Amino acid sequence: MSLSAQFATMGLMLASGIGIGLLFDLYRVLAHELRIPRWLIPLFDLAYWVIATIFVFRMLFIGNFGQVRVFVFLGLAAGYTVYFLGLSRSSVKMIKMVLRGIEAVIQFVIRCVEILIIRPFRLLVRVVRFLLGIVTAVAMFLYKVVIQLLYPLRLLLRFVGRAVKPYAKLPRWVKGPWLAFRRWLKR
Repeated sequence: MSLSAQFATMGLMLASGIGIGLLFDLYRVLAHELRIPRWLIPLFDLAYWVIATIFVFRMLFIGNFGQVRVFVFLGLAAGYTVYFLGLSRSSVKMIKMVLRGIEAVIQFVIRCVEILIIRPFRLLVRVVRFLLGIVTAVAMFLYKVVIQLLYPLRLLLRFVGRAVKPYAKLPRWVKGPWLAFRRWLKR
């Protein structure tokens, strides 16, 4: 392996150390902000280390076709140390700021859905219920008025029916509806 390839690999390992440090801070902040249950943390730790290992070996494969040397570990340790000494605080602040921005966008979308969809739907339901109440009340009122107005007609038909009954025999096709009409009038 040439000296330039070793320097390139060392640079990639420095970048990989910084990358896994950033990934660790991202994981740490997300675990705290999302309030992951204590019993799930070992699973997430395992997932972090699997992702970090795959990332480092992918970078190592790109740099020198996967050859593991001592300077690879030194580069990783140096990148990790540089990250935590110089970049960790600002990265955590930026990650938290991004999370707040995402939270604000989600709250904005929820508020828009509430204002543009849910509230008009609730208002529409209230209006429909109100109108149905009015229509029902008017229908009941008209029904009672019509019943009261038909009462004299009922008395007249009863009187005429008693006078005509001995002389007229109703056909069967008239008698069925007539009996139904009489039952309806008695209600």
